[in-house]
Amino acid sequence: MSYCLNPKCPNPSDPANSGKSACIHCGSELLLQGRYRLVAPLGGGGFGRTFEVDDNGARRVLKVLLKEHPKAVELFKQEADVLVRLRHPGIPKVDRDGYFTFSPAHSTESFHCLVMEKIAGANLQDWLKHRGRPISQEQALNWLKQLSEILDQVHRLNYFHRDIKPHNIMCKPNGQLVLIDFGTAREVSATYFAKVGQGQNVTGIVSPGYTPPEQTNGKAVPQSDFFALGRTFVYLLTGKPPTAFPENPRTGRLMWRKGAPQVSDPLANVIDYLMAPFPGNRPQSPQMVLQCLEEINLDGAETQLPTQLPSTTGQTKIRGGTSGASGATKQTSVNRLRPLNSAGLNKPEQEVLDWKKKLLAGAAVLMLGIGASQIYGSLRYGLFPANPVWLLSSLPSSQFLQRSLDNVGSVNAIALSPDGQTLVSASFGTIRIWNVRTGRLVRTLNPVHSKKSVNTLAVSPDNSILASGGGDNNVILWDLKTGRRMRTIPAHKAPVNAIAFSSDGQNLASGSDDKTVRLWNVRTGSRLLTLTGHTGAVNAIALSRDGQTLASGSEDKTVRLWNLDAGEVRRIITGHGGAVNAVAFSPNGRVVASASSDNTIRLSNVQDGRRTRTFKGHSNWVRTIAFSPDSRSLISGGGDIIVWDLKTGKERNTLSGHGQFVNSVAISRDSKTLMSGSPDRTIKIWRMP
Repeated sequence: MSYCLNPKCPNPSDPANSGKSACIHCGSELLLQGRYRLVAPLGGGGFGRTFEVDDNGARRVLKVLLKEHPKAVELFKQEADVLVRLRHPGIPKVDRDGYFTFSPAHSTESFHCLVMEKIAGANLQDWLKHRGRPISQEQALNWLKQLSEILDQVHRLNYFHRDIKPHNIMCKPNGQLVLIDFGTAREVSATYFAKVGQGQNVTGIVSPGYTPPEQTNGKAVPQSDFFALGRTFVYLLTGKPPTAFPENPRTGRLMWRKGAPQVSDPLANVIDYLMAPFPGNRPQSPQMVLQCLEEINLDGAETQLPTQLPSTTGQTKIRGGTSGASGATKQTSVNRLRPLNSAGLNKPEQEVLDWKKKLLAGAAVLMLGIGASQIYGSLRYGLFPANPVWLLSSLPSSQFLQRSLDNVGSVNAIALSPDGQTLVSASFGTIRIWNVRTGRLVRTLNPVHSKKSVNTLAVSPDNSILASGGGDNNVILWDLKTGRRMRTIPAHKAPVNAIAFSSDGQNLASGSDDKTVRLWNVRTGSRLLTLTGHTGAVNAIALSRDGQTLASGSEDKTVRLWNLDAGEVRRIITGHGGAVNAVAFSPNGRVVASASSDNTIRLSNVQDGRRTRTFKGHSNWVRTIAFSPDSRSLISGGGDIIVWDLKTGKERNTLSGHGQFVNSVAISRDSKTLMSGSPDRTIKIWRMP
């Protein structure tokens, strides 16, 4: 059978289409990408549908996104990207060409498609219903190890799943578990609700009984996966959903053990450890879970698990044992977990509770000091921090924070005018223009880029023109003073990720998901040059001060240096283990810096391409970099902002305070002021350390 994918086809399942290359009713292509033939629909709902497809004799699953909603497209592409990069028997396999778009005949519509491995078997929810009884603890231990190994692969790519539950876990006939539905996966540093429209918040992924409290409140973290994993095993070991069991009103722990009499204390302790109400009290990595499981002896011996106390900086304080220095931080196994007492607490938990009580007096004194410092900050700067959690996490950086612009939309990019007077921020369909000195909003441009995401910004050297690039594939030039749209350039065949002005302001370069870099005449909007060669999306570009060299960074993990006079690549710089997210030239043009999803920054000599230095300090993706104009510092943004000393190669300061990752930074011409933007809906202005 050949099923027609066109949603407007009058008879998509007509058997007469069998073996044909085009639908006899609507003329749409039936053999997608020259290899995939739809066999039958499998299901659908929301924005998409799924189909079984024949791939030259092999059966696969095709997911189709039927509505061009920007956020849905973003999540769909994200799932494709994650699955292409992951290679594990417990994760559906997707070939590198498995993502494509399909346009029906005689239509301007385009549908996003993803072909993936077809998993034989049932999801664990259906599997357990068919089985009719809970699983044994031996099977639970086996499956818990399998899923922890799968999560280890996911978390190593700086993603976490966000929707683990029995329905999203398949069991193959050979007993191999497979984690499915990565459309909800998010980057490790993200803590947010899904945002649609103009920075508006909507409810995130919530599966009753399985979603942890911090995720319900829009603050999902990697350890959220462990909570959902523990709740999943409550269902598998009891045969009842987690919502069927009460929670201890004092500790928040789920009182489930009586529903699983076959489970020994060691295994139950691990499951409770996974489900700790506070994410800081759960395992901090899949490797920690696997270590706990290795120490379980189902014959009755106790198991040793890490007992951790969250500190105000998000690290883990040692309690017990020796650290070599007072107040040092480390992860360690220091207590054996015992069965819970009548209050629902095991012995280490009771010790933790007692310790916390003793800490309250000291905390009160600390808060008094904090309050005094914030009154001073209010008198000097006219603002208080956004919330106490932010305050506690950013105390070491607070001396450098001069101003915080709040409720500015989910920031995708910022740009500072060369004269340092104007700051521009971009978010979903909106551009905001700010007065740097006063922090006041001067103008809002809305809607822009066809109400799609604004991904990148640049201001011309003479402070007169603002350029923006977005998800509508266009570059738009604006009069920075009046906000008037000057010109729209249909720049690429895919979203524009990066733009940069030449030092004389006459030319503008743009990089795109279509794997190309293009050079434009600013005055006429005409295309001067197209540079091809990258095998992945172009994420970042930079132009040298002399205007002769362009650097581009790509998903293909390379940096290319282009000779603009000849229109050809001069050098290809390799070495990064992940996508290149940002590039920048040093003020003298002799060094190019590149930041990557491999958590590092590399400095390379422009002349010969040799690496001169590697900076390692970020715990997750490095998304943005900038040299200070005085050539003393390199600033990088990821989970935090790190200021590097270029002379020594060492970390000078870490600036913490954003609630999510930092995706853009800008530095004033005098190298005294640093600005940072984040999806946490704030822009922060810092005095350079």
